[in-house]
Amino acid sequence: MTDTKILVEPLADNTTFAIEHNGEKVLLCNAAGKHYAVENRCSHQNTPLENGRIRQGYICCPLHGVRFDLKTGEPKGQLTRIPLKTFAVSEENGKIRIDLA
Repeated sequence: MTDTKILVEPLADNTTFAIEHNGEKVLLCNAAGKHYAVENRCSHQNTPLENGRIRQGYICCPLHGVRFDLKTGEPKGQLTRIPLKTFAVSEENGKIRIDLA
């Protein structure tokens, strides 16, 4: 049976942490104190988002600036209409839990 949860330390505001777990590339993000998890792949050109800036609940692709809503994964802009996969995030014993199921 494959483990479908990840436990990590909370992040500082407006930072990211890239994780690969059982082949799934996940980016944990802290946007103004709230944690989100999205796939670590811009749907425009399949590049990692981990060095992108976080502003007002969005992460910007470091390559072409496509913005993705961290809550829904929806893109904003003209370069792609394909949303990011999102993952449920919760707190568990002082750590951040990401559910991949």
